[in-house]
Amino acid sequence: METYHELTPEQQNKAVQREVTNLLAAIVEGAIRFDNYGTDLQVKIDAAMEKADSMHTPWFAHEYIMDTCKDEIESIALANMEEALFPEPHEYCIVGIL
Repeated sequence: METYHELTPEQQNKAVQREVTNLLAAIVEGAIRFDNYGTDLQVKIDAAMEKADSMHTPWFAHEYIMDTCKDEIESIALANMEEALFPEPHEYCIVGIL
């Protein structure tokens, strides 16, 4: 297994971008909220979601979120990836949730 810092810059970028995509999907689905982060992140996300709804374009919600929250979302994605382990193709990994 490798840590984030052992990956190549290209692999690091790909991992962060994949996590951004996963975060956006969870945000749009309502599976994750950021109410307890002590910031206005969730307020900005809610406003972006409302904009998508008001324009009758919910499929663009992730774009509206990134327009206003890109730095925060990418920062969270990076932090998540820095804590992750990345298995080699020949390694078997079991993920458990506590």
